[in-house]
Amino acid sequence: MGVAYRTQVITANAGLVSELVSELVSQGGGRVSRMCGRYALRREFEDLVEEFEVDDNTLGGDVTVTLSTNVAPTTTPPVVMERFRKGEPDAPPTRSLRALKWGLVPSWSKDATGGSRMVNARVESLLSKPAFAKAAVARRCLVPVDAWYEWQTTDLVGKDGKPLKQPFAVANADGSVLSLAGIYEFWKDDSKAPDDPARWLVSFAIVTTEAEKGLDRLHERMPLIVPRELRDSWVDPELDDPDDVAALIDAVPRDLFLGGSLDAHPVSRKVGNVRNTDDDLLDPVPLSELEGVVDLRTGELIG
Repeated sequence: MGVAYRTQVITANAGLVSELVSELVSQGGGRVSRMCGRYALRREFEDLVEEFEVDDNTLGGDVTVTLSTNVAPTTTPPVVMERFRKGEPDAPPTRSLRALKWGLVPSWSKDATGGSRMVNARVESLLSKPAFAKAAVARRCLVPVDAWYEWQTTDLVGKDGKPLKQPFAVANADGSVLSLAGIYEFWKDDSKAPDDPARWLVSFAIVTTEAEKGLDRLHERMPLIVPRELRDSWVDPELDDPDDVAALIDAVPRDLFLGGSLDAHPVSRKVGNVRNTDDDLLDPVPLSELEGVVDLRTGELIG
């Protein structure tokens, strides 16, 4: 995208590619509805390892991983996955922290350019769309975030004649890390040599669902949030029956915002530019600076 992101340089496990080669998909296309296209993650890797009970932290070395207050598609943030080790069929699966590219590229794609469009996957068609179905049963991951951003469209019109929009940050009310549901996939670049590590691209998409009441004042969609008690099941590679995955999806709670587990507050419009990665992007905006914004829970005008 030609944009300089604030990143931290770390290590990826070169063995990831060889572990996944046997799982390539050969089916046809699929589309997603883009919604969750920006989020924040500033946690130290050690904190993520502890929070998600990671066995194998592959991060470190010279691979670029995105930690930022403004994580955008096509960057490489950390995700949590669980896999069986190659050549050890009787060993339990290993949970790892890895850097994957945000924007899923199906294995059958002719090139990797479509990944920037597949940043989200609708949960309603997750098990039926060819682009996502096999990943949904075999390659699920958790995407750690401090908050995700979404924009409220106001009734006011700006100088450009378009409605004014106010960004919000949505986060856990207690400040703990959120785990968003994700799926990941493999794509092979046949133009590169077999021994070239860049021959394989591992990418992911964030699963979205219908927005909860209150948050629907921001957007009709929201990320599917996996609660702590369902994290193990979401990344479990042995949970690979479509009916079981469907039951797992149904078990995810959909009342987190009005129930008080989630909180949301207006933030600076600077977040709209991916070049802005200032530490204060998550800070609340004073009410005096708001224009035409309504309270998400009551619908009352607050600024």
